[in-house]
Amino acid sequence: MSTQSIPLLQEPLSTTCSLCGINCRILIDTDKNGQYRISGDKRDTVTSGALCKKGRESIELMLHPRRLKQPLKRVGKRGDGQWQPISWEEAFQYTAEGFSKIQKQWGNNSLFMAYGYSKDFMYTQLLRLANRLQTANIAGPETVCWAPTKLGCDYTLGFNPGHDLNEQTRCVILWGVNKYKTRFTDLPPIKTAIAAGAETICIDPQFTRHAKEASHWLAIKPGADLALALALLKVIIEEQLYHQDFVENWCLGFAELKEQLTHYDLSYLADECQLDTHRIQTIARLYAQSKPAVIITGNALDHNNDSFQVNRAIAMLMAITGNIDVPGGQFQPHGDSLVSGRWPYDEQDVHELSAEARAQSAGTPILPEYFRATSQGLTKAMLTSTPYPIKGGLIVGSNPMTSWPDTKAVYQAFSRLDFLAVSELFMTPTAMMADIVFPAASFLEFEGITQGQDGSIRFQKKVMQVGDCKPDHEIISSIGVSMNVMSPQSEEAFWNGFLQKSGVDYSTLKAKELISPISSAPHFRKYQQDGFPTESGKIELYSERLAALGASPLPAYQNLQPENPDYPLRLTTSKPKHYMFSHGRQLTNLRKAHPKPLVRLHSETARRLNLTDGSEVAIETPGNKVIYQTLKLDSQLNPAVAIADLSWWFPESGKAYLGDVFRSNFNVLTSLDSGPYGEGEAGSFNTNGLPCRIKTP
Repeated sequence: MSTQSIPLLQEPLSTTCSLCGINCRILIDTDKNGQYRISGDKRDTVTSGALCKKGRESIELMLHPRRLKQPLKRVGKRGDGQWQPISWEEAFQYTAEGFSKIQKQWGNNSLFMAYGYSKDFMYTQLLRLANRLQTANIAGPETVCWAPTKLGCDYTLGFNPGHDLNEQTRCVILWGVNKYKTRFTDLPPIKTAIAAGAETICIDPQFTRHAKEASHWLAIKPGADLALALALLKVIIEEQLYHQDFVENWCLGFAELKEQLTHYDLSYLADECQLDTHRIQTIARLYAQSKPAVIITGNALDHNNDSFQVNRAIAMLMAITGNIDVPGGQFQPHGDSLVSGRWPYDEQDVHELSAEARAQSAGTPILPEYFRATSQGLTKAMLTSTPYPIKGGLIVGSNPMTSWPDTKAVYQAFSRLDFLAVSELFMTPTAMMADIVFPAASFLEFEGITQGQDGSIRFQKKVMQVGDCKPDHEIISSIGVSMNVMSPQSEEAFWNGFLQKSGVDYSTLKAKELISPISSAPHFRKYQQDGFPTESGKIELYSERLAALGASPLPAYQNLQPENPDYPLRLTTSKPKHYMFSHGRQLTNLRKAHPKPLVRLHSETARRLNLTDGSEVAIETPGNKVIYQTLKLDSQLNPAVAIADLSWWFPESGKAYLGDVFRSNFNVLTSLDSGPYGEGEAGSFNTNGLPCRIKTP
């Protein structure tokens, strides 16, 4: 724990945990020894006082002795860990000069901006800086977290559906999701539906807690989700289990979808999933004949090139069974958000650059709605100068050395940059590659606004100042001011800009601490009056928009990773519940609970390969890529599947090998190569279903 003295609190301080998008209300007070302690706020109507393991360690996150506390300038070779402390003014000016020199020599798009998790509205502020600098190259994690799901549903239904889980719900499909590890606030309605008699279906290679509690568990082969979705559609359509009236009146392209499915033999699709044909038929019938029914999908369905079409096919399942915008089923969200600029961006910020300019971003996918660069596009441009050179960047709240595909290629790409600035809490592998490192404040170190999962606006109080740290949004704007492209702005003016839709100002929110949206009775079947929010006003099974873009207008399955006898296992990954991606491995209790990177393998497979539980093993994928993790036996796992931990690096290694980032990090095994499918419509890269082999090092 840090030796920095902390201000004593006379009474519990109520604020918001901003580690993730739930934004749980928390209470912080000091114990008799003068140490901070943290707990969930039972007044929070979303969480009822529950708080995850990561949130409970936020005090150590704030006070950790390895926190960055002043700006640092690189003085040695890039990545060698030689730094000189400098003032904020010097850091901003040095960064402004570096960025200006690059753009003057190489053009506006030679500069990129990248962000990670959702703290501090920093992605909106970063987009604004990118706009002012006239670079289209801004990239975030959405290609593998949110965009394929949202856009797949948007192109089909016109919206991304929520779920009205309650006692009426008769069937729940949990597909590639584990609510016990992420967004635990969704668990109560799931349990309510189950208690009322709903049958549950878990689709996941892992025997998760959902699988244990489910009526049916489909241990799908990683990466075969589109094959399963098409198989379910095929059974439902061929057995005429679809909602004929709804399909006839509200779905376009049903005949084309039906004809497309005739090209797939059900046994072929089942084999691709490594599932029994009869089980697929049973699940299809159960889902189609249970009214109402809900499908809840997870982040795993954003992790392959075909993820956009996977989510299109799942939206089609919801539609043809008549489960769209009905009580107890999927619903179309209504009502405006009380804040702007937070998932999604404000339209005015998006359109500050023209669509033609946005289309020039590196690796931008075919869908114009995803106007950003992709991580793989940026890496390729740094390495090859195609479509143009990228020579500098600003990375905020992100660790691309663990999170972007092909870690060694990312390292090579960053090594070629003329200038890199990073805003971070700790000296991560990415920060170690920088020319300037800005010490960012954690969410407990600045005032601001957040939005709860219930739509409420929540005031985030500052607990204390740590070192000379500043919030990310202030760092970004100060760079803009130093480059004469942004004007100085007060904190109140900055936050008021996001509150205009709410009718309240920042000072009012500070006084009230929480403002809830006006509640209204749920309104279903809105399409009967308004139609669907698509160009046709109907659900578009066959998409003319996609056809016009040169994309497949209907989901079409192909094996993303052809069989390779030298790499007989199929590898995927999962996030440990103790960590948020690469974040948190410095924290004592989290690391004690999950000290090593683990790869899970069926016990019989391990026996056949002469591997023992608890031993270190080598995980290899084609292209001579290898990482090392500790073996954990899992007798419930498919014998042909391996599941490895995500985003590992070792803070205790310090500058040695950049925190040993190449040793166990899953993305060492991924690739910039898009494979036989081609570039994903929403920019995803292949994570699920990599051919691999596992052996003794």
